[in-house]
Amino acid sequence: MAASAMRQCPPEFGEKSNAFWLLGWTIFGLFVITGILLPVLMFRATRQAPRLLRWWLRLASFPAMVAMWILGFGIFLGEFVLSC
Repeated sequence: MAASAMRQCPPEFGEKSNAFWLLGWTIFGLFVITGILLPVLMFRATRQAPRLLRWWLRLASFPAMVAMWILGFGIFLGEFVLSC
């Protein structure tokens, strides 16, 4: 099973179009930008919150940022790079 996963795509699938790659990179870029904006928006949104809650929410935004990046990379890899 693992050996079949390493085979190249059959020739009848052909090359992927530039529009296909543009869509893939756009989706990946949107997830990266969303991940970067998440902590920034959390810092702005929690200015008036109580101190302990504010810092817990701000700290929670950083793993959420990394999760957005991983999700975007996973979608890009699974749907655009590793598809025939």
